[in-house]
Amino acid sequence: RFTPEREKAIPRGAYLPFGMGPHTCIGNAFAMMEMKIALALIVQRFHLSHVAEHLVELDALITLRPKHGMQMTLEER
Repeated sequence: RFTPEREKAIPRGAYLPFGMGPHTCIGNAFAMMEMKIALALIVQRFHLSHVAEHLVELDALITLRPKHGMQMTLEER
């Protein structure tokens, strides 16, 4: 059952969708390749634009990323 309070109790970095070490998911490489193909198809078929009204606040972790996501619009090419 989903409860929003539970999410606050989960430590940051606890999400490991493919596992680690000897227990790594055997579908990891396939899933990553599938995501790359999906992203390539989206970029080929659509023109992506940033929504100007949405302020992008950056979060510097191991990599630089948008703190609250990034709103985009898609237009068919």
